[in-house]
Amino acid sequence: MNAIVIGGGLSGLLAARELARRGMQVTLFESARTFGGAIAGAELGGVTTDIGAEAFAITRPEALELIAELGLTNEVIAPARSDAHLWTEAGIAELPRSLMGIPCDLADPALAKILSEKEIATAQKLDAKDFPSDLDPEITLGELVRLRMGEAVVRRILTPVVAGVHAVDPDLVEAEAVIPGLIARCRETGSLAGAADSFRSASGAPGSAINGLRGGMTTLINALVADLEGVNVKSNRTVTAVRKSKTGWIVETADVSLRTDNVVLALSAPAARRVLRGQDRINAALEKFSVGDVAVVSLVVQSAKLDKAPVGSGVLVDPDQTAVRAKALTHASAKWDWIKETFGPGTHLIRLSYGRNGIIEESLDELPDQARRDAERILGVKLPKVTDSKVTRWADSLVHQRVGHRQNVRALQEAVAAQDGLAIIGAGIGGNGIAGSIAYSRTLADQLGATDS
Repeated sequence: MNAIVIGGGLSGLLAARELARRGMQVTLFESARTFGGAIAGAELGGVTTDIGAEAFAITRPEALELIAELGLTNEVIAPARSDAHLWTEAGIAELPRSLMGIPCDLADPALAKILSEKEIATAQKLDAKDFPSDLDPEITLGELVRLRMGEAVVRRILTPVVAGVHAVDPDLVEAEAVIPGLIARCRETGSLAGAADSFRSASGAPGSAINGLRGGMTTLINALVADLEGVNVKSNRTVTAVRKSKTGWIVETADVSLRTDNVVLALSAPAARRVLRGQDRINAALEKFSVGDVAVVSLVVQSAKLDKAPVGSGVLVDPDQTAVRAKALTHASAKWDWIKETFGPGTHLIRLSYGRNGIIEESLDELPDQARRDAERILGVKLPKVTDSKVTRWADSLVHQRVGHRQNVRALQEAVAAQDGLAIIGAGIGGNGIAGSIAYSRTLADQLGATDS
């Protein structure tokens, strides 16, 4: 048996590795020069740092398990600073301990910096009620938090976090799609805050619910590529079409047409639709996935005032304000010791992200200047000297898990199951983030009906 994997992001690398271990002859096509997809690095100020995903969640086990498999456990690091803040035109306030913007403790003193006494009392009263047994399984995250904690928590805590992380309004996404198992955990604990705390505590680690890797997350990608024993790896090769044949599948590039028993599309939903031919049912399911773009601006700046990390690890920006266009800022050299130590005092790496609800309204050419102005406003520090900058546009990088998302996933799975030798494991289909990509890649064998050779 042989297989062709299309897409060299995390999902594609995991697929190629798994199929090769099953004894298949595997070819991997990646259209870019490098691998990793949204896990990418670039040289800024002479230091290679992340320009995409910079961390992984430790509330789920998948990433740590893969890291252990690859012998990278000793490279795992916790953030030096994990004190994220909320930025508004009125000032900044430290965000309370939360799960995706859902407070874990409604008695947390940090809430008083964001909400009034009356709003906190309302949240406590609402979340003390019996959890409803007839809750709509497709309830949005915004609706669920509004039901259990009130409008103020939704607008001033939940929305900035979800908009910053997923680039979408929480009233547009399914609660169960964003946080699988949340409703069941609410019923177990009797409250939404209790469920959030339960998920956060499951990691067994205090403080931040994320970790990173020394040297950046591209360390993981480099280790995976090195572990692709027996895989024929082809970068800078774009697949133009995939179609069913009488005996398997045909994969076409600009200069070659290949026959294969199995094909794996490790692509975004729009990219998978563009290459898949003659599969109307699958493409109809793929068309229903909502995806969005994000732009990340990385700035290397000189400022001794930033040595004190005035906003901690960074801020999420109140979407209701109008003074700043960025949706989030990360002070990377304050957040990660390895970056701070590499740059030294007075030199800092700042990252700002743009694109609310999946739409980048700013001109990419003007973003470096916009990012500098936004950073100055957020940090309260003049940045006359930007020594290096890079703008990265991540097209179709986030799946917006809108109402009906889980139903769309099921429809896609059923359509793919009707085609022997085909799997679709694109990033975000089974959940955004590194853990979601790893978890969904494990459906590969079931989709292909693969057996050991």
